[in-house]
Amino acid sequence: MSKQNPGDLSKSNQLLKALTQSEIAQFIDVLLEALSPELEEQAISQLLPDTQQTIRQILAPSPPQAATKSTVIGTVSLAKQAEIWAGLWREWDKIVGEASEEEGKYIVREADWEEPYFDETTFIEDLESVAQKMQPLIEIAFEHEFSPEPDFVTALLDAETDVVSGIPDWMEITDGLYLEQHLTRCILGSEWLTIREQGQDAFQFTECIREYEQQFQEVQLNSDTVFEFLIQLSEADRKIILAGLTTNKETTLWKSVLADIHSCWQQFYLDLIEQYAPDRYLQQLRTTIPQQWQNGLPIIEELLNDRDYPESFVAIEETINSLLKPTRSDISWTPETSMLVAISGLYYDGNSANINTLLRYYQQTAQGLNQIERANALEIQQIGIDRWFNWSRMFAAFVEVPVSEVTRQALFTSWRDYVVRRTKSYSWQKVDSWWLCWLIESVDDRQKGVSWFQEQITQWLDRLPGDRSQLGENYDRLRLLTKDLTEIYHQGESGYPQFDRVVIRPQEFSSQSDESRREYLKASAPDRLFDLVMNYWQVNLHQFVPKPESVQNGKYTTHAQWMVALKELSPQDYENLLAQWKVAHKRRINLWKAMKQMGVS
Repeated sequence: MSKQNPGDLSKSNQLLKALTQSEIAQFIDVLLEALSPELEEQAISQLLPDTQQTIRQILAPSPPQAATKSTVIGTVSLAKQAEIWAGLWREWDKIVGEASEEEGKYIVREADWEEPYFDETTFIEDLESVAQKMQPLIEIAFEHEFSPEPDFVTALLDAETDVVSGIPDWMEITDGLYLEQHLTRCILGSEWLTIREQGQDAFQFTECIREYEQQFQEVQLNSDTVFEFLIQLSEADRKIILAGLTTNKETTLWKSVLADIHSCWQQFYLDLIEQYAPDRYLQQLRTTIPQQWQNGLPIIEELLNDRDYPESFVAIEETINSLLKPTRSDISWTPETSMLVAISGLYYDGNSANINTLLRYYQQTAQGLNQIERANALEIQQIGIDRWFNWSRMFAAFVEVPVSEVTRQALFTSWRDYVVRRTKSYSWQKVDSWWLCWLIESVDDRQKGVSWFQEQITQWLDRLPGDRSQLGENYDRLRLLTKDLTEIYHQGESGYPQFDRVVIRPQEFSSQSDESRREYLKASAPDRLFDLVMNYWQVNLHQFVPKPESVQNGKYTTHAQWMVALKELSPQDYENLLAQWKVAHKRRINLWKAMKQMGVS
């Protein structure tokens, strides 16, 4: 029997139209069971070669083995794969078309009163879903010239144009179109095949990708995926790329990305240099210190190994300048004048281990340059990075490490101010006239000592005005003192839970130095200090209760809460104030509702 063109099989076409897919599958199963092996082979041999191969693989599957380009999506004929490929591109076009409509799926309004926006995240996620199915087919589609051809760059450039021109003029793609893993791999994989077919090398491939990155207006490739793709290339290809980047690193195409520590190209370039040109690695890494201060550490370490102390000092200055640049405009700093840990914002860096390594290298450098005073100051600096909150350790360091009195006083003052600032971090005024400063000073200056602190804090309490408006920052300092004394003498339970919750609000005060502060306060506080503090609150709390006449929104919950705290701490003052309110605010219905809800009236 001669081979027939599939288009001439009229009976099969009739079957396709008349039966469901399940019925056709059942019919084929019955035929296969009825046919002898000889007739089965005779029938298969009349089909196209690729179809024969596919059917034989299905009917007699080979043993499990590693996936290849012919098996990666299962046993499917080329014709079927071409059909799948074309269907995926239709799905792609549908998504882009929907994104180009003024009132399409990707125009989102969170609430009726909010402006709509273009949902680029969902748009890219939908394309990514299609790309995930396309990726295993790319090599086969390229080799067998499926239609459409695997040109993802053009498709994305067209998508950019269609979306930007399709959405309303006043609407923008605010965050860009950041591609995910499969979309990026589709671009890289298809362009790699094209470059190879054209006889170009791996560096020309990277140039091609860079040029595409510049052409895109909104699209951003996934940096991690680009790096992973490049790093898995053969050693020969990577060496070719290194040579090309080294020659062309100053060109417009490459200069900015090779200087940007956040660029996957710069990371890849450094990786190549470290592997294949290690003598250049530290020199190249040094150029990145202004952007990433931690990159100075291996450079300084190498200079110390070579005992090149003068150059190590220069590298340390570059590294410290980079470290301090985000936190202050004046980046000059010397170890003898202020604690590095005390510099504004540094404690949010999360790099204390690296900072300590830098200070240790600095100390070794200072010793190598015979700068003894600086080396000793750096000993205190290292203790401060890790243990600034441990008062005992810091006091010991200021006593035991031999530095001049000028250096000691400068570093002590810097540390003290930092402890005070971290204890009450939202106040940046330089104030040294409240009880926490006196407590630290009394420990440091033995001539003053405990008796001086007790005198200072007692006088401070005696002089505190009873009017909240006149207290200023002393209000929060008194709350902190109340919280600490409650922790020291009553394990955090003063016996006045509503007063603690409404007035003191202990959760607002939290610092790593809490334990040390309370330890020294307990050792230094005068007898009955807790009673004196609570007496102040009992006498004056009625003047702190918010005034109902200041309310404009009709909400009095806070007023009722303060009245509950007042009733708990000073019942008579509560009764007096309540009587005043009943006369002055009897028409404030919401006030009395709030009072009733809190159990007072």
